[in-house]
Formats: sequence, C-alpha cells, structure tokens
Amino acid sequence: MTNRIQATSPESVDLSEVKVIDDKAEIKDTYALYLDDESHSFDGDADKLLFPSTEEHVALILRQAHEKGTPVTIQGGRTGLTGAAVPLGGIALNLERMDNLLYMKYSEEHKRYSIAAESGVLLEDLVKAVTKKDLEILKGKGTSDQQSALERFLSESDDMTFPVDPTEMSAWIGGITACNASGARTFHYGAVRDWILRLRVVLATGDILDIERGKYKAKDGKFEIVHPEGNVTQVQVPSYTMPETKNAAGLFAKPDMDLIDLFIGSEGILGVITMAELGLVSLPENIMTVMAFFPSEDDAVGFVYDVRAEESPVQMDFLEYFGPNALKMIREKASSAGIRIPALTDETKAIVFFEFAYTEENMEEKIVGLEMMLNAHNSSSESSWAGLDRSELEKMKTVRHFVPETVNGLIASRKQKYHEVHKIGTDMAVPDEALRDYLKFYRETLEEQGMEYVVFGHIGDNHLHVNMIPRNNEEVKQGMDNYMLFAKRAVELGGTVAAEHGIGKLKRDFLTVMYGQEGIEEMQAVKRALDPKWIINPGNMIPEP
Repeated sequence: MTNRIQATSPESVDLSEVKVIDDKAEIKDTYALYLDDESHSFDGDADKLLFPSTEEHVALILRQAHEKGTPVTIQGGRTGLTGAAVPLGGIALNLERMDNLLYMKYSEEHKRYSIAAESGVLLEDLVKAVTKKDLEILKGKGTSDQQSALERFLSESDDMTFPVDPTEMSAWIGGITACNASGARTFHYGAVRDWILRLRVVLATGDILDIERGKYKAKDGKFEIVHPEGNVTQVQVPSYTMPETKNAAGLFAKPDMDLIDLFIGSEGILGVITMAELGLVSLPENIMTVMAFFPSEDDAVGFVYDVRAEESPVQMDFLEYFGPNALKMIREKASSAGIRIPALTDETKAIVFFEFAYTEENMEEKIVGLEMMLNAHNSSSESSWAGLDRSELEKMKTVRHFVPETVNGLIASRKQKYHEVHKIGTDMAVPDEALRDYLKFYRETLEEQGMEYVVFGHIGDNHLHVNMIPRNNEEVKQGMDNYMLFAKRAVELGGTVAAEHGIGKLKRDFLTVMYGQEGIEEMQAVKRALDPKWIINPGNMIPEP
C-alpha cells in the first residue's frame, strides 16, 4: 500500500474518428438537449460537442484542451438536478459512445463478483444484463481469470445485481460514480462509493490513472501522482470533517483515505471517469414490499424510528416516506389513471413505503413483529398494501413516481408563463435524533409562507426531499432563500446540504455553509493540483479562485 501512483500516457489515436458537432446553429437546434439537464436551471452554450468512443480519444481531447486552455464540460445522461452537465461555453464532452461492458471478476478473498463498465453504460442496462445473466458480450474478453470468473458467474444458481438503486435508473455508470449516487436502498446497502472497486480516470493533462481500491492510501494527508515525464504532483487531502449522515457534498476527505474515494463524488472536477468496476450481491430469495398507511405524519415518523432500531424484528432494505401533500398528488394521479390503491382511505395522511427480505423459516416471526410496530402507531397490515413478488413492487414504484411526475408537470406548465420558474428540491439529510424537528421546521416554514410544496423521500436515512413548486418568478426567489435557510439548519443539526444529488453549479453557495471558506479553499487546492488551468467542469462545485 502506498500514497504514490504512476500515471500513464495514452496510446496515439486518430481524432478524426470522433463525432464532432461544431456548427453553433446546429448545436442550438438539433442538439439542444445537450445544453441542458433535468434541473432546467441554466441556458447552456457550447462551441463544440464531441462524442469520443475510447479512453484514448478522451485523453487526447483533454491534452489538446489543456494546451489551449479550453474549458471542457463532461456529460453523461444529463439526468442530474444541479446543472453540472450543462456547458457554459467551450467543449461539451459527451460519453454516450463509451457504452461497453468490459469484464467480470471474482474475488476469492471477499467471495464477491464484480463487473466493469465504461462510463456511458446505462445503469438499467447493466442491472438487466447482470440479473438476467445476459453477458454473451463478455465472452472472449479480458484475461483468463476474468473469463473464468464469467463462466463461474453464469453457472451460479443465485440471481445477482448491483444493489444501489438511484431513483433515476436511466443514469449512466460514469454519472452515478461522479456524484456518488444513492437512492432508497442506501439505507441497507450504502451509496455507490461502497461498491466501486476500481476506476480509470483521465486527468486534465491527458494522463491516465488506474486506481484499485485498497492499493493507494493517503500518507500524512497527501497523495503523489508521478507523471510519465517524471514530474510529481502533490495532492493535499482537505482537513474538514465530513458529516456522519448520508452525504454527497464536496470532495471526500479523511486523513488516511483511499485515493479512489477522492474521485468518487468529485462531480468530474478532477478528471474524466472512463471506467468503473462495480461490486455485485445476490438477490434475496423472497421479498415483501409494503405501503403502510398512517393517520398522521407523527405516526409515520414514530413507526420509522421503531422499525430501524437495532432491536427491530424486521430489518428493512429501504424506507420511503410520502407526506400529506404528496398523498394528495398520489390520490389525484391514481384516480385519473384508473389505478386502485388497496387500503388507502380518506383518513390516510402519510405513507411509509418499505421492503424487507425473509425466508420461509422466519416469515411468521417478521410478520408478527411488523404488525406490533404498525399497531403501536395506529396502522396495521389490514390498512396497508403489501406484495410478495417483484411484479407487485413494480406497481408500487409506479405509484411512487406519481409525485415527481406531478411536480414536473406543474413546473413545465408554469414555466411557459414564467421563464424563471423551476423546481426547487432540497437534498438535505440530518442525524437520526434530528429528524422530527427538521421535518417540523420544513412544514412550519413553508405553511406560514403559503408556498406550494410536497415532502417525500428516503426517510430511512433522514433524507427527505422537499419540492417547492413556485407559482411565479417571485416565488422562485423565495424558494431559493428557503433553500439557504434549510441548508443552514441542516448543518446546525450535524447534517449535509446534499445527500445524493451533489452540488453542481446550482448549489455552490450551500457548500460554503457546510465547510466554510477554508474548506472551499482546500477543495480549490486539490482542483488546482490536478487541473492547473481549471479547464474541466468549470463552475461546478467550487468557484475558480
């Protein structure tokens, strides 16, 4: 184990193979979607769109951009909510053509399979290929050990998957790595960071790093990168303390950290991730999925506290929450879609959506324990919607998506009249003991203002999304002021300003609330060491000093 890594130079390639769009009119017309992301918060602009298909293409493009000082914005599927993939000039580097699965691996030490994919692979495609064992494309690829691992994987009787389940399954592997994506199952499985075993990263100079987890650890808070020419770059790990909550805000920093973690969650400001190797797990044999209905928000939160306690008889894979206003949207959407939601009544004011694994031997014990906890908070199995198979889970997921779909529809409609209108969705998480108070703070603040809003999200991690839905341009300003207010309160409580969506261009001010100016300057120093001309993803996460 060492804190020193050797960078390599790319092989020489012909950039005429790269698809290039450099007509400004064509970019703004035919390729307008490449100037936006799901936040719809910035008017994008690019001089060129480039679509490399190999790591070598990426490296040479960056080397030339570095020599000329040309800004480069890295793009994946543009499903983010922070403007990170929106170019504001220069080159937009889109990785959609880097969409290959590369190899399968097996670790005897950890008894774990892993699969490697280029950054442009869609998460849903990777999960489908793994769960269905549809991996013919990997036959004949890689080393003999990798081929043996593939044959062993295909002969396994267990079904397997990549366990992290971001809400947006059309995200790309590079994107979920760059923002340390998470989602509902973070409660049980952790975020993407916990499942990344290897990365390949192209630095701003075009040099390439191949980073395996556990191989490079910081020494005295420093890493050293040895470049092909022999010069050495020193990288100083920031000294701030990160919150203990689920977190996707700022550069990862711990004194003895693994080098791979510096790039995971870095939002592409330190280099272009071209490949990631992801750990896999076996799917549980049996699952039960439940939407439990409660007569009050307080009952729902009380149930969550009980069910996630160490002594709980049921250990959940995920816990999701829908507050009173979200419930109104679910009712209206279900009615218009002709969908009946079992056991939902007029008295229902909050929903907790959860899933747990069971065996035939322990099923009765878990059901009895769950019933006792539901009864303690004025609910029951009879006033819940339960399913024992994955098809029922898919129906419930459809209902879950009614809320963001309704919010997005309202925003799109209002934006036609008020150009500045956009969804303002919080992404804070707080420690366990602060959940009740923080939820109350959200509700009292917004109801006093008369702001239209919904609360839903990953309550298992105390990570609830408040979607503020401005009715006009003035309420956009009010919503952003609220966001700052909520961010400061989350930090006061020991939480984070961004639990899963990252910072991007939209939330830079909130990062300062969390780490202070000194923390921002430490991140700037890391950025300057690896990207001295500040060309990669300028404007994302931290300002140029």
